[in-house]
Amino acid sequence: MDAIYLDVAQALVLIAGGVVVYYASRSYARTKSQAMFLLALGFACVAVGAAAAGIIYNFNTNDLSTPITVQAYSQALGFLIIVYSLAKAKS
Repeated sequence: MDAIYLDVAQALVLIAGGVVVYYASRSYARTKSQAMFLLALGFACVAVGAAAAGIIYNFNTNDLSTPITVQAYSQALGFLIIVYSLAKAKS
């Protein structure tokens, strides 16, 4: 039963992340700003990492460390890209 709550939470993260990526991509298409492209890429990493962790967990429920590691690394990468895009937008 707890896996259902985890799936729902990860689906919400994927949907919300997808909406952010969509709008950032539209903004990039209009402005051709590299910062917007990087922002979309960063949020895509965060959202896809959450989904990948859920998929890995559903197939391998005995080992929780693998999905947590995948999610943590993808979120770290995503947030680093987001920070870089924000720093690039300022300059």
